[in-house]
Amino acid sequence: MNSETTTCISIENDKILKDVSKKYNISVSKIVVLMVKYANEKNELSITSDRNVKYRDKNNSTWRRIHLQLYQNEYEFLLDVKKIWKMSVAKIIEYCIENFLFELIEKVLEKDKTDNYLYNNYHFEIGEEDGIIYYLIYWGLPLKILQELIQKQPDTHMVT
Repeated sequence: MNSETTTCISIENDKILKDVSKKYNISVSKIVVLMVKYANEKNELSITSDRNVKYRDKNNSTWRRIHLQLYQNEYEFLLDVKKIWKMSVAKIIEYCIENFLFELIEKVLEKDKTDNYLYNNYHFEIGEEDGIIYYLIYWGLPLKILQELIQKQPDTHMVT
C-alpha cells in the first residue's frame, strides 16, 4: 500500500463495512475498492458531464472518519471514478453499499474470488485528432493494447 485517503461515512455504513471485513477477513479498504470496481463493471450509473459533484447528505446521520490504504493504481482508479461519476468518495461508498455490496458479497466474496489481480489492469493513452487532444482511460486491458504488445515482441520462434 502506498497511497492513503480519508473520508467520512455514516456510522451505519461504517458498521456494515466492518462487519463484512471481519466476516471475510478482508480490509475495509479492499472491500471499498472491490465494491467500486464491481459497480463500475455493472455500467448501471448514468454518466453526465453537465452536473455538479454530488456529496453525502451531511444532515441525515452521524459520521465516522475512515482511512483507506490503497495501492497506487487503486488510488488512481478511485480518482477517475470521482471525476467520471461526479461523486465524492463518501458518496461513492454510500452509493456502492446501497446498490452493489450485497451482490458483490454473493457473486465475489462468497465464491472467494478476491484475488489481488482481479481488477488490476489500468491503462491510459493520450491522442490527438483534428487538433483536439484526448485521453482514453482503460479500466481493464483492452484487446487493442494486447495486440499491439504482441506485434512489438520479436519473433523468437524463427529458425535460422
